[in-house]
Amino acid sequence: YAFSAETAKGSFTHIVVYTKSSLVEQTTPAAVALADSVASASSVAFTDKDLDSAQIGGDTTWTLAADETHVSNYYIYLATDTAGAGQSGGGTVSNGVNTYSKSGGGNVNSGVSVYAFSAETAKGFSADTAKASFTHIVVYTKSSLVEQTTPAAVALADSVASASSVAFADKDLDSAQIGGDTTWTLAADETHVSNYYIYLATDTAGAGKSGGGNVNSGVS
Repeated sequence: YAFSAETAKGSFTHIVVYTKSSLVEQTTPAAVALADSVASASSVAFTDKDLDSAQIGGDTTWTLAADETHVSNYYIYLATDTAGAGQSGGGTVSNGVNTYSKSGGGNVNSGVSVYAFSAETAKGFSADTAKASFTHIVVYTKSSLVEQTTPAAVALADSVASASSVAFADKDLDSAQIGGDTTWTLAADETHVSNYYIYLATDTAGAGKSGGGNVNSGVS
């Protein structure tokens, strides 16, 4: 007999099993003490390395449950609070794999404590959804029976780093040819900036970008 998931334990301490004849149920049952299994991730951490506003990307890490005996997977979602409201995403990887990259969330097997949200995962809800935004990443444990109700969580911090005040002076004096230095103001926070990439483009949004090159952070 299977008790359904999330049956309230209340003050119950045992499960008892009686036999019953066509006449009566026995008086003295067989019994087993109830052991309430508890397994949760902890110390969830996330560093956003997608430097666009309202987009996130990077690894989510956590401390494994102290007892993984009944843990089959860890499920990772974007959510709108620490309790996992509005959760979005899903996926899976095999045992022995310690990085999973897929937009929107997913799960990894027990013993694995890294999950990578791919770059440019949208931080907000899809079009036409109420303006509320994801504010947390939540991590649930799951047994072969059910996913836990109360997750571990970490607040989302959206890293934004952009160059500004871009300037170019053409010093090639031939028609239809250009040459000269491009300069810019460095991002205010370069913590997660590894490079600046410079291209020619056909509009301010970078359409048709071509050529150019890149320089390391700290160079403008």
